[in-house]
Amino acid sequence: MSRSHWFSPRGRRSIRFLGVLVALCLLAALATFGVRSLFTSVGSAKHMRYEPVDVPPQEVSPRHQKEREEYERRERVMTEKSQ
Repeated sequence: MSRSHWFSPRGRRSIRFLGVLVALCLLAALATFGVRSLFTSVGSAKHMRYEPVDVPPQEVSPRHQKEREEYERRERVMTEKSQ
């Protein structure tokens, strides 16, 4: 390709096409990293245990109290097994 090819209307069109192609590839790479970080954060949040915090004892429902006692019992069993 000669130098005059890049200055012709067809050459400018091909340069524009290459620029758009590179921009789309960079945009796709950024989107890939964004989706990957989103999946990573969702995957790690799946294993977290949420308990009510700053709730006075008289407002805890019996079901939550049973769940909390079960968690405490499991933790005691795990610590006793590890010792």
